[in-house]
Amino acid sequence: MKKTAAAVLTIMLIFSLAAYAGADETARTQEQTQTEAVTPDADWNLPETIEMPQKVTAIFEKAMDGLTGVGYEPVGYLGEKDGVYCVLCRATVVYPGAKPFYALVYVSDEGLQNIWEIWMGVHAEKK
Repeated sequence: MKKTAAAVLTIMLIFSLAAYAGADETARTQEQTQTEAVTPDADWNLPETIEMPQKVTAIFEKAMDGLTGVGYEPVGYLGEKDGVYCVLCRATVVYPGAKPFYALVYVSDEGLQNIWEIWMGVHAEKK
């Protein structure tokens, strides 16, 4: 009986230590993620103004040529990193009555790299 009780207590101790170690690792991971999320990415070259330079305009137009379904109108140039340019765009789905939204469009000499749509919905409504 004493051996069984000791074995049960040992197993419970092992499980509790494993759970504590896992919880500690989770807390460290969350803390690291939160720290990384608020740290600006210093590698981006930010422009003095958001006006679209001719070079970026040409790259943007070439990258967007032939893209269908959504129209992207450049609003401003936000920066460059490793030859990839970020352009803030006003986007409208090609559909009658479609509401416009904003998107970050990433382009390079190689073409379209990524589009990150910004759906503001109720967050943009005046209260």
